Amino acid sequence: MNSALPRSNAGTIGSRALTVAAFLAAACFAVTASAMAQDASAPSPGDNIRHGYEIHQSIDLGGHIVQHSGSGAVYDTMVNLQSGPRILAFSLSMRSVNASHSHLFDRLTTNSFGYGGDPNSVTTLNVSKGRLYDLQSSFRRDRQYFDYDLLSNPLIPTTSSPDIQIQDSPHLYNTVRRNLDINLKLAPLSIVTGRLSYGHNIMQGPAGSTIHIGTEGLLTQMTRNSTDSWDAGVDWKPLPRTTLSYDEFITHYKGDTTWQLTGLNYQLSNGTPVSLGVDISSAWNTPCAAPFVAGNVNPTCNAYISYTRSAPTRTLFPTEQFRFQSAVIPNFTMNGRLLYSATTSNMNNLNELFNGFSSRGTVRQTLVTGAARARRLDVNGDFSATWQIVPKFALTDTFNFWDFRMPATGNLTTATSTGASMLVAPNPPTTASTSTFQFINQKTKTNTIIGAWEMTPRVRASLGFRYRSRIITDAGGDFIPIHEDWVLFASTVRPVPQLRINTNVDLMYADKSFTRISPRQLQHYVVRTTYTPRPWLSLDGTMNIQESRDNVQTVNHLEHNRDFSLGATVSPNEHWSVDLNYAYNSIYSSTIECYASTPAPPTSSPAPAVCVSASTPLMSTGYYNAPTQYGSVGFTWNPIKRLHTRGGYRISSVSGSSDLINIRQVDGSLQSSFQSPYAAVDFDLMPNWTWKAEYTHYGYGEGSPVGPTSQRNFRGNVTTIAVQYAF
Repeated sequence: MNSALPRSNAGTIGSRALTVAAFLAAACFAVTASAMAQDASAPSPGDNIRHGYEIHQSIDLGGHIVQHSGSGAVYDTMVNLQSGPRILAFSLSMRSVNASHSHLFDRLTTNSFGYGGDPNSVTTLNVSKGRLYDLQSSFRRDRQYFDYDLLSNPLIPTTSSPDIQIQDSPHLYNTVRRNLDINLKLAPLSIVTGRLSYGHNIMQGPAGSTIHIGTEGLLTQMTRNSTDSWDAGVDWKPLPRTTLSYDEFITHYKGDTTWQLTGLNYQLSNGTPVSLGVDISSAWNTPCAAPFVAGNVNPTCNAYISYTRSAPTRTLFPTEQFRFQSAVIPNFTMNGRLLYSATTSNMNNLNELFNGFSSRGTVRQTLVTGAARARRLDVNGDFSATWQIVPKFALTDTFNFWDFRMPATGNLTTATSTGASMLVAPNPPTTASTSTFQFINQKTKTNTIIGAWEMTPRVRASLGFRYRSRIITDAGGDFIPIHEDWVLFASTVRPVPQLRINTNVDLMYADKSFTRISPRQLQHYVVRTTYTPRPWLSLDGTMNIQESRDNVQTVNHLEHNRDFSLGATVSPNEHWSVDLNYAYNSIYSSTIECYASTPAPPTSSPAPAVCVSASTPLMSTGYYNAPTQYGSVGFTWNPIKRLHTRGGYRISSVSGSSDLINIRQVDGSLQSSFQSPYAAVDFDLMPNWTWKAEYTHYGYGEGSPVGPTSQRNFRGNVTTIAVQYAF
């Protein structure tokens, strides 16, 4: 299944790991011998000055030795570190010792890590020259592998003939994302400053997908989506403490993803390759009494001979933005922003071809072609002003507005051919054309007024009110006005100099909601504390609670997100320190659901009249409950000047549950734990030379039944050995 999606370089310890070990041993021997041959005395400060620059460099050369057991797919999904040599880190800094004598730049820094095979590799470069320019850039490459077999897996019944269970996720992927960002400021300290930036983001690679035409067909999705963005801006400082800014943003998106059928692992009696998809079951593939006849696919079963789809999309986002900020008026500051964007998205050549058999209408072949166009016209902005009425009391008023409309048109032509079975040629097609027009508009206005009062040097508080109006309309004639009222409170209290307590409270009520899970009542409470009873001891704690609900008939949506965390840092001297952290997070939501299911889940009941239709006869309270605990302990120990050690333990555990509409569904990751003990040592061999070693264990386990798919637990050991040369 999904042969185009191999796991990314997965492997266990063997010949490759032994090769890596031999390489590392040879590298460490060569480096140590070279270090011993050098002068043991530390370099003088002038040794790093060349051509008028103070230069510092370091490079970490080494690699990983990896051993893992259990599910390689889930290991690659969550860790994906593999054996092999690496450039683990590289850094370079150059600072001019005499800025008036430097020509190209005053300061240059660059950092890199992860090259040679790690899933994440990054390079940053920052260059500046006094009043002339400031350049910041970065490149990042991320391999994103995902194969958690319970995602989008239909969990085929044991009544399948043959009994074939899907061991991978039909929607797994193995893509690479590359990001390039360049930002340049011209004359950053002048009255007029220019800004130029460019960003390039591309994601490409194979992925898995499905399509439902009679049955669930497996597809190989060749992903290729890219975005290019440009920004040209200018900042003008006509007065002290006043800045006017203008930006022109242009973003261009290209969607060139294609889909094609995979899983052609059966055949018809005439030898034609065919795919039954993932629903190889008489219970799921009605009215097919038997998927196979004399070892060949029944030609009247829902099946695929071929399927392809392409929908190249081009989207242009031109945006203009004006900003200002000023504090030129005594005791009065203000800032504002106005943005306009007119986006155009075109899909000029949709092409979707299905060849096979669908029992609904005895369809043998369909070809869908056409084009679509959408626009998004967006105007939004904000204005804020703060008046320091008296030294200890200030009043702030902020007004925001957002007005957008999205008209879209589409013209599709569908050519449909019928036929008695896949063994006969399709009948001549019948053609139907459709034109659609859709739009959605939204106007939002928000005003927030807050008064801030410094009661005493140790007590500050603010109280505010927010009013928001949203009006949503669409092509179906819906007109939905929504009004929200908010009460906002915040305080900072320092009863003693060592203790600081910050509190925020937000309360909201709305008269309507746009979606079933949009809240009509919301409460958000945040308390953060920091306590430093001794210079070497720091304690902190946070409570973050959000409660919301939409308690109307047939919805009754309730949800909360409650987070509690504690932390402590003990650092009595330069030789050792300990860091402790614990967090508890409870995420819960429940909503009444109307749906169709065969067989009916044990938690369901007949749906009420308000949501009954031919396809939704059942109702239940769908819920999701994921209480999660996180804990970590970390220490550092430096017994002598040349030896540095660190270690610790991290664990994340969830004991949750959800409404299982599919009777064969299991809790999976909702009943799981992920732990990672680690230890590391750095030893200074000689001046400029450091030997490094680190060991990390990764362990993932699920406490619930595995279900019909393969097990997902794994254990992994990653040993990293490196030598750092700093010069």
